[in-house]
Amino acid sequence: MRIVVGVTDSRWAAFLRDRAAITDVNFWQPSPHGFKALPEGGPFLFKTKRPGAHRDVDIPGYALVGGGFFEEYFEMPVSEAWAIWGQGNGVATEQELLDRVRAYRSSKQWADDPDPTIGCIILRNAFFAPRGDELPQPPNWSLNNVTIEGYETLGRERKPDSEYVQQAFQLMQGSARVDYGWDTDLRSTVIEWDGPKYGDPVLINPRMGQGRFRRAVDEAYDFRCAVTSSKTYPSLEAAHIRDYAHDGGTHQVSNALLLRSDVHTLYDRGYLGIDADLRLRVSPVLRARGWNGVEFYKKEAAGFRIRVPENPKLAPDRGALAWHHANRFRAA
Repeated sequence: MRIVVGVTDSRWAAFLRDRAAITDVNFWQPSPHGFKALPEGGPFLFKTKRPGAHRDVDIPGYALVGGGFFEEYFEMPVSEAWAIWGQGNGVATEQELLDRVRAYRSSKQWADDPDPTIGCIILRNAFFAPRGDELPQPPNWSLNNVTIEGYETLGRERKPDSEYVQQAFQLMQGSARVDYGWDTDLRSTVIEWDGPKYGDPVLINPRMGQGRFRRAVDEAYDFRCAVTSSKTYPSLEAAHIRDYAHDGGTHQVSNALLLRSDVHTLYDRGYLGIDADLRLRVSPVLRARGWNGVEFYKKEAAGFRIRVPENPKLAPDRGALAWHHANRFRAA
C-alpha cells in the first residue's frame, strides 16, 4: 500500500477539523499541476507547514494532523469548486477561497484572474487527530519539500519513515467521517484497522462521493439543466431520480438529472414529472394552487422532451423515470 503525505495550511486543517459534518474535502492547489501519486481509495495524510504562521490557529506546525482517502483529481474554476464542495474547501465562504487563491498567485507574480482555475485533490471520509493529539511530522522530512511525499509500506521502495507514516495512518484513520445518508452500506461497518495482517482498511475501496457524483452529472449533461437548458452553473444541482437513502436508488449518472435548483425542488416534490419517454409533465396541482409555472406549461403542451447525455450509458434509466413518475408525480 502507498500513503501520500501532503503539506497544507494550518488554517485549512483547523477549519475542517472543527466541522465534523464535512466528510469530503478539497485539498486544493492554487495553480493546477496534476496529481498521479495515488490510486483511487489511497490514503492521504495532512502535514502542516511551519509553526507560528497563523497565531490564531490552535493546530501545531510541522505535524501530521489528519487525512482522507483519495477519490479523484479535477481542475476547475474557484466558483465551480465552491459550488460543489462548499466549506469542504477548508474556508467559510467562496470569497475567502478566492482571496486565498489570489493571494498565493499574487505572491508568485502570476497574472490576476477573477475566477482562477485550481487543482482539486478530492479526498473522502476525512479524519482528523483530536485537538492536542497531533503527531510530529516524519522524522526525515526535508524542509525543502513543500508539496507531497509518497511512502510505500511494503517492498524495496520503503523509505526510512515508511513505518512511522503507516503507524500514524493507523492511529488516525479510525475516526474517518462517514455520511451515512449517502453511504448507507457503511452503517454497520467497523472502520478501525490494525495493520496489514488484517487486510486493507475498508475505506480504501473505491467509492463515489457526493462531489464526484455531482461533477460526473455536470459533465454528462454538458453543464446545462435537462429541462430549461440553463447554463447558470451556481443554480444547477445533481438530482437523484430514485433517492439513494429511501427509494433504493444508486449513485450513478443514469439515476440522475442535472436540474436548475427550482426545477429540482419541483421534481422532488412531484409538481414536475418526466415520464419514461423523457417527456415533461406538469402536475395539475401546480396550476390549482395558483403557482407560476408558465414556462413548464408551454413545454408540456409542445410535447417537450428533456435533454439527455450524448453517451447512451449515462442517459436517464427509463425504469427509474417510470418509478418516479408513478410514485412521486402528483397526477391529481
